[in-house]
Amino acid sequence: FLLVLPKVFGSGGSLTTFSLIGISIIFALSYNILLGQTGMLSFGHAVYYGLGGFLVIHAINIIGGNKWAIPLPLVPLIGGLTGLAFAILLGWVSTQRSGTAFAMISLGVAELVASSALILRTFFGGEAGISANRTKLLKVFDWNFGPQIQIYYLVAAWTLICIIAMYALTRTPLGRMCNAVRDNPERVQFVGYDPHVVRYIAFCFSGFFAGIAGALAAINFEIANSAYLGAVQSGTVLFAAYIGGIGFFIGPIVGSIFVTILSLGLSDLTHVWQLYFGLFFIAVEYASGSTWSVAFRRVPEAMTRLIPVAAVVDMVVRDAPARIAEL
Repeated sequence: FLLVLPKVFGSGGSLTTFSLIGISIIFALSYNILLGQTGMLSFGHAVYYGLGGFLVIHAINIIGGNKWAIPLPLVPLIGGLTGLAFAILLGWVSTQRSGTAFAMISLGVAELVASSALILRTFFGGEAGISANRTKLLKVFDWNFGPQIQIYYLVAAWTLICIIAMYALTRTPLGRMCNAVRDNPERVQFVGYDPHVVRYIAFCFSGFFAGIAGALAAINFEIANSAYLGAVQSGTVLFAAYIGGIGFFIGPIVGSIFVTILSLGLSDLTHVWQLYFGLFFIAVEYASGSTWSVAFRRVPEAMTRLIPVAAVVDMVVRDAPARIAEL
């Protein structure tokens, strides 16, 4: 399916949209390791996404400048390792607490890193950010990854790898223990496991995959700026996970597709698209908690209520010509 998709939608805009959807899927699934699997609400997940993107931009410049034999498909690993390194560094303290305390700690860390992006201009480049040229790296089968179609296949490959890896993680004993910590940390501690250690390991895995997503975004746009680290980025992944449904593995995938298409579509129609996006998010959460529930429970209920009304309307419309003729 991923191989055939560009044949059907071959325009540059479509390929860019598909690439953004793939990046968003990886980012949302990495966030769901925290929220859906382990029960940790984070307001600063963009930290690991953004830092992974910045390190990859610097890495591309260094690799290209020194003519090192490192192809572009391996570069996202640098972003993943960057996200993992900062998750190891910041996660031990952050995961000491859960619930509201963890959410506030993540928010504080996010604001700290985001403000540093405008202060440490040597590394972050200030408001303009840091740019790179991905075509200077080693070619792979005569691909220099300049055309968008080649970037699409790169993102699609990494998306598939990350989806398989994160799904496999949920089926491991660690994944089951994360669910136990989410549901009842006291019982987990009673059977001999440390909930803090489980949360910390899940946090590190989440940071790793978020770094890969940030790396792919930086490769796609060939730039990294302070927006990668901002609250908007953290809020968007939160929306994608919640709208799709954090209780299902496929939920963040559906949410990412929906949020990406909706944001791109609304931004072309109006300058205040965030308003309508926020209203939709509130409506979904108020209705049931995810688009899955809306699609499979609320919509059938609404259709059941509308069927008698539709029957009456249909009867009136059919009898209208006869009534008019009698008059």
